[in-house]
Formats: sequence, C-alpha cells, structure tokens
Amino acid sequence: MSRIAFTADDLSAIAFERYHHPEPFVQRKLEVLWLKSQGLAHHDIARLAGVSRASVQRYLRAFLTGGLDAIRRYPWKGQRSALDGHRASLEEHFRQHPPRSVKEAQHAIEQRTGVGRGATQVRRFLRRLGLQPRRVAAVPIPPQATAEDHAREQRQFLAGELEPVLAEARADRRDVYFVDGAHFVYAAFLGWVWCVARLFVRAAAGRKRYNVLGAVHAVTHELIRVANHTYLNAESVCALLRAVAAASGGRPITAVLDNARYQKCALVQGVAQALGITLLYLPGYSPNLNLIERVWKFVKKQCLRAVYHPTYDNFTGAIDQCLADLDTKHKRAMDSLLTHNFQICDSVPMLAA
Repeated sequence: MSRIAFTADDLSAIAFERYHHPEPFVQRKLEVLWLKSQGLAHHDIARLAGVSRASVQRYLRAFLTGGLDAIRRYPWKGQRSALDGHRASLEEHFRQHPPRSVKEAQHAIEQRTGVGRGATQVRRFLRRLGLQPRRVAAVPIPPQATAEDHAREQRQFLAGELEPVLAEARADRRDVYFVDGAHFVYAAFLGWVWCVARLFVRAAAGRKRYNVLGAVHAVTHELIRVANHTYLNAESVCALLRAVAAASGGRPITAVLDNARYQKCALVQGVAQALGITLLYLPGYSPNLNLIERVWKFVKKQCLRAVYHPTYDNFTGAIDQCLADLDTKHKRAMDSLLTHNFQICDSVPMLAA
C-alpha cells in the first residue's frame, strides 16, 4: 500500500478536484490521495484529513483497484437525478455549444429536456459532465486565413529562420535580441487577489502613457530599452539599435521584430545595415514567437495589476524599477519564462461563432 504510483495526470486532477469537486465527501477522499502522494504516514494522513485510519486504507485500496473514477464515485443510494437520463445528449450539446453562464445552461436544459432545475443543481450537473468555468483565450489569426494555415506559416518560420539563429546564440556565436514596444497607459490594471470581500482599486485620471521600446537578449536575458512619454517611431528604433550595437561584444547581431510600419521603414533598415545588424521580421500576427511579449506581461503582473500608483511619476518609476530588476531580483523568473519553447496554436479548440 505504501508504493502507490501516481501519474502526473493523476496528481494534476487530484490537486484541482480536492478543492473544486462539488461533493465534500469526494473532496475528503481526494485529500487523502494528495497527502499520500506527499509521502505522509497513514496516521498523519488520517489526522490531517479528519478520517479514520481504516478509511485511509479503504480509499487507497479503491484507488489501486479503480483509479480516480472509483474515488469520484459518490455512494448515494437515493433517487437518481432526472438530468442523468439526458446526460448523453446534454453532454454532446454543451461540448458543441459551451454555455457562458449557469443561467444559460439552465435555459438550454429546460428547452431540450423539459426539466427545470435550480442554479446549484445545474452547476453540479455541469461539473459531473467534466465541465468547469475557464477563461476564454484569444488566438491572433490574420483576416481571411485559417488557424491551420497560420500555424503552418509559423512553423516554417520557426524551423527555417528563427531556430538557426537561436542555435548560434546558444553556442555564443551570435547575439539575438527580440524587439518590441509596450505602451503602458496610466490607468487601472485590474487583477485577482485573495480576499474576504470584493476589493476596489482607485482608477487613475488622464490618458498619459509610458512608451518603452525594448530588446531582450535571447540567452542572457539582458534588456536594453529606450523610453518616452509621447510615441514610438522610427527614430526610437534607430536609437535602440545603436544601443544594442554598443552592447555587443563584436559578434553578429540579429534583431527579431514584428511588422510595425515604423520598424520596417527605409530609415531603420539603413541604420541596421550600417551597424551590421540583421533584421528578422516575424510573420504577421505572431506575438507568440516574440520572447519580449512575455516580459511585458510579467511587468504588468508584477507591478501594475491591482495596484494604485498615486502619481504618474510613481507609475513610471515602478515600471522602470521592475525592468531594472529583471536580471537580478527577477532572474529566476526570467530564466523560467524566456525559454525557447514557442506555442504554435494549430490544434486549439475554437469557440464557434
């Protein structure tokens, strides 16, 4: 019994469901499994989970023989839910037409089956179907293109152009910088916090914005940047390229950029050629291939979300301090975040129009 093997999928499901499963009885059984996976003795598991040692043995034996399905099974002998008789048809409907709210699911169930149920019962039924609320994510796809065609273009660029220069950078034969601009508007950045009651963050007044054009090294993660309070243009890109060239140790330089018009103009290309910098332009609608996008997301999460900065100077100072700390205080986070693993969204499930 002490040598139960948990797969990564098992641990992921147990970690989530021990807090989110609709039945407290099942949550306790999952808690026993979680504590067992952490290597605790059975008497400690019984004490922490609030069950007897005999129950610990019974739950573990059930997992060994039937897996997580046996643990999730609720031994209720009462009347079967009327919704279970329509389970197959409702499951198919909701997988093809995901409800945006429990109220919408209630209406769909009543329309399709004639069975009316309260919000709590419908919510539990949706969870029994394996559904749970998840935030919808956006995938940038060019107009008049399919997700498959766009993914194919990205894969070809990644394999044929980007990966070869990254291999040289990892071998210390080339400096590769990912370039992009961020426009931090002096406004409220909303976020999630753990609290008893809903909290509010004061909204900043005005429309000031802090523009930062940065270049992050693909290997060392050094960030070179220029900033202003007006707007970014070709002169900003040229200033950044000069700073990148000055920081180089004489190795060839490649700058990976998106297709913004002010980054592809003749002025920028002429300065890059004079400095010996190769400009590598990403395919359109490809922020997932630009490492510096991860940096901007980290900065917003680290010092802007759910934080009120009383003055514009405090706002810009917080951004500058976070950027300055990337290679010291936040080095471990950057090493984990800026890996050369790029997600290509060719088989993601798309929400129907």
